[in-house]
Amino acid sequence: MSLSEAPRTAKWPYLLADIVLVAVAATVASKAAPVWTWREIALVGGLTGLGAWIFIQPFAKDHEAAVKLFEQVNLASATERLGALDRAAQQITAATAQWQEIQALSSKTVNTAGTIAGQIAAEAKGFSEFLSRSNDGEKATLRLEVEKLRRSEKESLQVVLHLMDHCFALFQAAVASGQPQLIQQLGHYRNACIDVTRRVGLLPFEAQPGEAFDPERHEVADGAEAIPGALVGRTVAWGYTFQGVGIRRIQVALQSAPATEAAAEPPAA
Repeated sequence: MSLSEAPRTAKWPYLLADIVLVAVAATVASKAAPVWTWREIALVGGLTGLGAWIFIQPFAKDHEAAVKLFEQVNLASATERLGALDRAAQQITAATAQWQEIQALSSKTVNTAGTIAGQIAAEAKGFSEFLSRSNDGEKATLRLEVEKLRRSEKESLQVVLHLMDHCFALFQAAVASGQPQLIQQLGHYRNACIDVTRRVGLLPFEAQPGEAFDPERHEVADGAEAIPGALVGRTVAWGYTFQGVGIRRIQVALQSAPATEAAAEPPAA
């Protein structure tokens, strides 16, 4: 057993006594009448309580021994700390003697740090100017790339518009032919083209025959000016919106106005 461990109490005699008392209490309980008397209750309870008290005695003694050992260890630790305090006082005295030298070295260090800080500020200023110039160059390059992408987008959009116009004209030719099978096949082709362009944001729309001419939505295909109250005869080419913004009006042909009979003038006298 080491000096840092408390002595242990042998527990088997207490356990043996506890077992004997519990066995006696169990014997009394088994031989008692179905209805216990106060004497039997007191006897069984006393034996059981005595057995419990005997059972905890070795653990209580172990605890007391551990407490005493703890107090002794703390006393020795306090003594060691007092010795450490004496040594610390000696070290503080020696450190105080070295303080003047350390202070002088600190002054030199501060001066050197000021010089280095000035150099770092100059380097930082030069680096900032370099980054600014680089940033301006990158912005110019990105602006040029954006302009190229916009021109490419416009050219691609014009190509798609031409293809969709040909698709519309092809379907109109099929309708004019009067062949149901050809109309059905080209109708499926037209719907597929509309579905593909809708996915990229391009949406075609057409005018209905007989609707009123609206200069904001319609445009006469032959370039003529529409008279007030004119009606749409047919759609010549689709109008388009790209991502919700109109990019071309519907090309339409107007209905011809009915000819009016000129009033007959009476013959001159």
